[in-house]
Amino acid sequence: MAFPQLALQQMRQGRGLKTPDFNTIQIISTAIDEMGSPTDEQSALIKITLEGRRMNYPDRYDQEKLLALHMAKMKLEQVIGLLEMQ
Repeated sequence: MAFPQLALQQMRQGRGLKTPDFNTIQIISTAIDEMGSPTDEQSALIKITLEGRRMNYPDRYDQEKLLALHMAKMKLEQVIGLLEMQ
């Protein structure tokens, strides 16, 4: 058996890289819901942050935290989308 077929057989058997179970996907979805959605003002700040505009310290720390939260939520939503394709 060629290695591509062996690799797929292993995945089908649940060996090595495998799809997480439904409960794990639900936990990720719960985290996304818990993060909420940005307000209009937060969305505007995220937009100008992505444009490279930065606030003065100490507010810059929270500005960067807001952007990081936004990026994390977007990536978690991408993860869910990829896992639902399974």
